[in-house]
Amino acid sequence: MNIVIVGGTGDLGFGLGYRWAKAGHQIVIGSRQKERAMEAAGRINEMTGTQNAKGLANEDAVLEGDIVVLAVPDAARAAVLELIKPLVQGKTVVDVTIPLRFNPLRYEAPEEGSNAQQTQAVLGEGVKVVAAFHTVSAAMLENPEKEVKGDALIMGSDEEAKNTLIGLADDIGLRGFDAGSLLNARTVEGLTPMIIGMNKRYKRGHIGIALTGI
Repeated sequence: MNIVIVGGTGDLGFGLGYRWAKAGHQIVIGSRQKERAMEAAGRINEMTGTQNAKGLANEDAVLEGDIVVLAVPDAARAAVLELIKPLVQGKTVVDVTIPLRFNPLRYEAPEEGSNAQQTQAVLGEGVKVVAAFHTVSAAMLENPEKEVKGDALIMGSDEEAKNTLIGLADDIGLRGFDAGSLLNARTVEGLTPMIIGMNKRYKRGHIGIALTGI
């Protein structure tokens, strides 16, 4: 299974790519600039001692993926979604993006209710959209000296796609849980500014979510 990370040169995208490559998955890093994607893939290969990652321009990367992770900055989402729409039909798209706004830091959902729901609306019913990894620390994932801990809440309407992502969360040391449909994505996406604020207040970089009673 090839995992494509569109926006894989950013913190969260890179961290996920590094951890999945370390776990033995084949990773394709996508970027608007192929050179940046290749550089990020090279760093992953050096960190993991493997050749599990390669870098391509976004369009070429998406063509190679069974699963496509959307990890671009929120401001770039609209353009990227239009670019990849014809290329991801029949595939699973994992939206890890957050509609953050600043001064003050806050969550500002789009009209559809959440970024994940907006992604589904734009890409259409031919794409299985899953929302995931919003509460997982990018700083933890991309730091090889940090043990991966925490729970990943996985949301979507396709049970098979969700189960695949739960497995991918487990592969990197997280506990993946089915958190329901995309209707719940707004709640989980909205936790991110709270977690960012707590990391600042408590001078941490790795605060996340853990469930009890399971």
